[in-house]
Amino acid sequence: MPLVTEPNLPFAFYIIAASIFGLVIGSFLNVVIHRVPLGESIVFPCSHCAACGASLRAYDNIPVLSFLLLRGRCRNCGQRISWRYPLVELLTAIIFALIVFKTGPTWEALLEMVFASLMIPLIFIDAIHHLLPNVITYPAIVFAMAATTARAGWGEPQGGALEVSVILPALVPIFTTWKAALLGGLLLTLAVPAFWLLDRLDLILYNKYFDWQEVNEEGEAATHNPEDSANEIEAVDEAAEAAAEERYRRSIRASVLFGLLAAVTWTGLCLTVSAKYPQAFGQAYSGLWGAFAGALVGSVPIWWLRAIYFVVRGVEGMGLGDVKLMAIVGAFLGWQGAFGVLLIGSIGGSVIGAILAWRSERGMKTAMPFGVCLGAAAVIVMLT
Repeated sequence: MPLVTEPNLPFAFYIIAASIFGLVIGSFLNVVIHRVPLGESIVFPCSHCAACGASLRAYDNIPVLSFLLLRGRCRNCGQRISWRYPLVELLTAIIFALIVFKTGPTWEALLEMVFASLMIPLIFIDAIHHLLPNVITYPAIVFAMAATTARAGWGEPQGGALEVSVILPALVPIFTTWKAALLGGLLLTLAVPAFWLLDRLDLILYNKYFDWQEVNEEGEAATHNPEDSANEIEAVDEAAEAAAEERYRRSIRASVLFGLLAAVTWTGLCLTVSAKYPQAFGQAYSGLWGAFAGALVGSVPIWWLRAIYFVVRGVEGMGLGDVKLMAIVGAFLGWQGAFGVLLIGSIGGSVIGAILAWRSERGMKTAMPFGVCLGAAAVIVMLT
């Protein structure tokens, strides 16, 4: 379904427009990558130097160009700016251009841009902090299910649709307006609470065995001055734990509200206009169940693999964030895409893991952020 009806614009225009749009979104993703792991707002305060805190002028905040003009240093304090910033901006621009090159100026392209904009910060945050934040993964699960439902309804199921009538014939109840409104609404509403329950289950099964490492806000090992009193250390730790728990609750609440909004939208459309477009809503209903099945196919094997690894080795091999990431991938790319991501991600993870182990004194015990490999593989599969 094209976004525009004007046939006279050259295709190169859309590629260039997508690239510029990607640079702008990439600049915002840099804010997400830096602030989300620290528990900071991505809206306030305005962009500022991470070293000296000076607010950035508008002409110092132009994607890529400002970095080059400033020669990679803050105008105010002269501190070196990480190469990650122009890298994220350029990477986002290239991916957006490739999406439009593949799909053209369509609604499908916009959905894939959103998906890429979720994967990119997850990749970089996991690489830096070994963390896949719930504040991103939870709403991303709802988005993936809603996006697959929408594109199945408008007749573009490629990349995310699942022929559940062949693989799981009993999964999709026969389409009727009330049944579709009720069951579809429940799927969207319960998507995030289901993973909240998985978090609780993880604590019950593994928490008493985990050797948790205290971390500070920057994600680095926390260190205490020997002169600090035990009460001061305990107070700091309790405050940090309380802040982290509050951020977790906020992410749950916001994601549940997002799921409810999607459910209400779906239910309202079913009850108001489905009779006029029964075929489209039948396809959308099947697409929603396909997204659900894809999320299961993507996440359940990872969950079992980490459980088996823990039983065999006695340590956590993968985080629960990897399970959530694969649920997003499976819901958006379908079960075929999920298998492709697992294959590519596993190969890439093996190669990168071997390199890290070779370069580290810890050898095979070196931690590797597997979410980096899975996220990169998801973007590759989406573009192919």
